[in-house]
Amino acid sequence: MTVNWHETNVSEDGTRHLHKGLPFYPKRFVSVLKFHAPGLAAAADETGAYHIDIEGKSIYPRRYFRTFGFYEGKAAADTGAEGWLHILSDGRPLYSERYRWCGNFQENRCTVRDREGRYFHLNEHGQPAYRSRWRYAGDFRDRIAAVQNDEGMHSHIRADGEFLHGKWFADLDVFHKGLARARDERGWFHINPRGKAVYERRFSQAEPFYNGQARVETFGSGLEIINEKGQTLHILRPDQRTRLQILSGDMAGFWRTQVIRSAAELRIFQFLPGQTEIIAQKTGLKTDTASRFLRALWESDLILKDENGFWNPTEKGALLKPESGMDAAAVFWGTGHYLDWYHLTDILTEKRRQSESEKSFFESISGEPLEIMHRALSAYAAHDYGIIPKMKNWKTHNHVIDAGGGKGELLFHLLREHPHLTGTLIELPAAAEKISPPKEIAGRVSIIGASFFTSWTVQADAVIFARVLHDWSDDKARQLLTEAGKSLIIGGRLYVIEMILPEDRPDGGLLDIHMMVATHGKERTLKDWKRLFELSGFQLEEVIPTTSVCSVIAGKNCRDCL
Repeated sequence: MTVNWHETNVSEDGTRHLHKGLPFYPKRFVSVLKFHAPGLAAAADETGAYHIDIEGKSIYPRRYFRTFGFYEGKAAADTGAEGWLHILSDGRPLYSERYRWCGNFQENRCTVRDREGRYFHLNEHGQPAYRSRWRYAGDFRDRIAAVQNDEGMHSHIRADGEFLHGKWFADLDVFHKGLARARDERGWFHINPRGKAVYERRFSQAEPFYNGQARVETFGSGLEIINEKGQTLHILRPDQRTRLQILSGDMAGFWRTQVIRSAAELRIFQFLPGQTEIIAQKTGLKTDTASRFLRALWESDLILKDENGFWNPTEKGALLKPESGMDAAAVFWGTGHYLDWYHLTDILTEKRRQSESEKSFFESISGEPLEIMHRALSAYAAHDYGIIPKMKNWKTHNHVIDAGGGKGELLFHLLREHPHLTGTLIELPAAAEKISPPKEIAGRVSIIGASFFTSWTVQADAVIFARVLHDWSDDKARQLLTEAGKSLIIGGRLYVIEMILPEDRPDGGLLDIHMMVATHGKERTLKDWKRLFELSGFQLEEVIPTTSVCSVIAGKNCRDCL
């Protein structure tokens, strides 16, 4: 009786194929995979990896480092030193190119990674299906695939490489039953083919929809079944924290703010790993007090005690070591800004307003608070701006002005990445006099100590405002953009690095209120930015997402628009 290969399975030890528990052929291999159409299976023995037919015989003489199953008549094979490729069912290569890695064909498309580490898709002939290259690219399903750009953001493309909706997300899945899982700063949710969220809620985890329902995990560790409107249909496990507990935790959030600030001021993370008694001695605390305070840091997921009684920083806690700069951020948020928030109600009702004659926040701060602020902002810059110097735009520029660039973290990174660039940093005199460019780029940097509301004394073909304009009202921001326009040569470009408030969700709402409280500034929507650009003589050209909460908003002088 002839046995169909569909009726076989792989033995438990993975060395042969079985039919109804009996060997399908006499030979044992080092390993085998399941049979795939047209009745071939990947196998490996002491001679190497190859493919076998239903009799367990090799279908070609060549041996590979590793082989995989046939999909749409093509199988991925790793040659080792030469790289990866796809072979046909007779063993012939589909193409001459070799890659660092190959996926499996689905819907006449297959993901590969080239020798530069870039991902893209091949068509059924083994040729690139489009010109774009990605940081990562997934498989196609229903002619749609998810891809990741160099900034770490994800979108959907069609089989020809064109964007499906042009929206970008922190993470993304393919479509299933017309909806795809997506993640933004708030968590996981589902989107439709237009890239629009089909409901407002966000979850810590979300599964694909199955017959109109999906299993999700809430941020309180509860499990639910939801419908396509995000409504709860069935509770599988209640939240581990009640709504009252969550609200109470929000109201007492200042506890953590002040615990972290005190830990930074006491320099506790400089003394780790350490035992309670030693930490108490070095910080000047009583042992009992130190023990109680360390428990609070433990609850905050900043430290852990090992089996020898030594406290060690967690991955999060290690960020509070002085070299990261986040210890300064802890003091920055926990002192002056913390006290400003006490007056929020008066600020909202305009009982407490800063007059136009009063100094701005930046003009009134000096000495140690100024140094703490700049250390804190540099720490955020190092984290949030790392991807920005890798933008292709900088290759087209020669001289860059960084207006209000703090200690120069972004500008210096930009000049190190692009040796052809020169740059000018404009900062207030009190800050500028303490800025020292790194030796390797010192000859390409100018530091100007002045208010950037006055006329700039330098010309450039690029101006950067990195988290500067949100510190100011629309009128003040317009003044700054106007000065930037005067300093840009013909063909120059403006780059504003800011959060863009989304129109359809609340992200950034608290930060917007903070800007109102701290500097009398504001966060803005894309419509707000377009209007501000136009009023200042600029045309908004593109928005480039990054891996942080900020985007790069690029524009050109309207004098260049004609």
